[in-house]
Amino acid sequence: MTELVMPPTPAAAMTAASPPTAAKDFSRKRKRLDFTIDSDTFDAAVALPGDVYAEFVTLYNKTGDVATYQDQHDLLKSALQLALLPESWDRFAARLKDKAKPIDDDQMADVVLWLLEEYGMRPTQPSPSSSDGSADPESGTPSTESTQPEGSTSATSQPTDS
Repeated sequence: MTELVMPPTPAAAMTAASPPTAAKDFSRKRKRLDFTIDSDTFDAAVALPGDVYAEFVTLYNKTGDVATYQDQHDLLKSALQLALLPESWDRFAARLKDKAKPIDDDQMADVVLWLLEEYGMRPTQPSPSSSDGSADPESGTPSTESTQPEGSTSATSQPTDS
């Protein structure tokens, strides 16, 4: 019996002769994310791993849905703890309790918003409002909230017969 030997097809011959192509490179150049409050400089992660980023964004988005000011504060702290490097988080957290050199909630919210932008996402909700002290902070209602009149200010339209 005679075996037929088939010559390689032109495509196979060209593939064998071609050098392998380089793999697609998805590496990114990342910039350092640091910020200053008063005389302290804090360092955030240059990028958040996917799962951590999802948790960071989710925590921020929940700040508009909570009932108390304390809950909102705690969510911002949790989000920030995910983004700051451990040593920076320890110093930041200490300053949240430091009466001589405080970091207030407005500054904390500003940092979280800035990090959201740096990580490539625009906030999906407005930043948490701060109070000037005239509203009850436990109610979660800003002092500038407007109320709608109880009655309608326009005439009710009546259906017409056609």
